[in-house]
Amino acid sequence: MKRIAMLVVAIALMAVPASALGSSSTCQAYNPQSCIPQTHTSGQLPFTGLDLVLLVAGGGALLGAGFVVRRISRNLS
Repeated sequence: MKRIAMLVVAIALMAVPASALGSSSTCQAYNPQSCIPQTHTSGQLPFTGLDLVLLVAGGGALLGAGFVVRRISRNLS
């Protein structure tokens, strides 16, 4: 009987956080404008802030620096 009571208590304690996660308090508390569903009909992806040109330029600079270091280390040995 004691095992069953402990099992019921354990299941009840696991159900409490699940019900707390079901409510959306961030919508009302932090940003009420996020509660309104926004639809985009333009067919384009939203800008996320990542500038791909700078990312490719940085990768190219690192790749070039690697080739220079390799060339210099080959001449020294």
